[in-house]
Amino acid sequence: MIKKIGILTGGESSERKISLKSYIAIEKACNELGYTTKRIIIDGNAQKIIPELIGVDYVFIALHGGKGENGVIQGLLDSLNILYNGSGVLASSLGMEKSLMKQLVRSYGIQTPDWKVITDINDGKNYIPNEFPIVVKPSADGSTMGLSFVRKQSEIADAVELADKYNGDIMIENYIEGRELTVTIIGQQVLPIVEIIPKHKFYDYECKYEKGMSEYICPAELSKELTNKIKNIALNIFNILQCGGYARADFILDKNNNPWFLEINTLPGMTATSLVPKSAMAASISFNNLVQMIINESLKK
Repeated sequence: MIKKIGILTGGESSERKISLKSYIAIEKACNELGYTTKRIIIDGNAQKIIPELIGVDYVFIALHGGKGENGVIQGLLDSLNILYNGSGVLASSLGMEKSLMKQLVRSYGIQTPDWKVITDINDGKNYIPNEFPIVVKPSADGSTMGLSFVRKQSEIADAVELADKYNGDIMIENYIEGRELTVTIIGQQVLPIVEIIPKHKFYDYECKYEKGMSEYICPAELSKELTNKIKNIALNIFNILQCGGYARADFILDKNNNPWFLEINTLPGMTATSLVPKSAMAASISFNNLVQMIINESLKK
């Protein structure tokens, strides 16, 4: 029986601030659900948190990006035989390594924009794409950190330098123009699709986390047939990557109504402006019930 929940927050990734905001919302929900909570801040070596886990029945990982989302924390908790929310080591690591993730889903016939991985910054600066625009971003980071929309050759060097400041290699991806959609999966339940209409060209960091910088339509205004198609693709990806608990898959719907898979988030944000709670609300699931559902899914491991 779960009585005391340790909530992991902080971390060293570029998404630390978002993690701290997620923690506040999750702690409030857990307390209102009757659980005792303990805040555990991650700074530096993850092994340092082991003493703080004594007496904790369950860990709710409120980390985003970095060691929290790439399988490192999941591996540590597995070794300690402590239950936690979300995916295990394999899916977590695949979710953060965008190139490997895209290779795997493409092998199952799922459309994803063409891409190239750059391991050397000078090669990136001198890269000549077949066409513009393109998207330049880190291969292993989240929340659109380090992402640039590049329209011409003279912009590539700056975009590559920005992406190089973050985790992993650099990814150069073909740009697909269309509607931005995101799909939340909890267990095998697919929640209503959210359409995102950002004020900027991209759904960037500011549009994600600053109120008023994006409009959200949920359920997205799509035909029943197209809605079911996208939901089925999202669930298929969730299962291909062997995700657990919950995740959020992002798509672009082009002008011909073809969905293009972009990435999956295995520990999506849980702040007041986050997309998973918006989708849950459209399905008449309160934030507290959403947190309880996520915990319940962990018990099925």
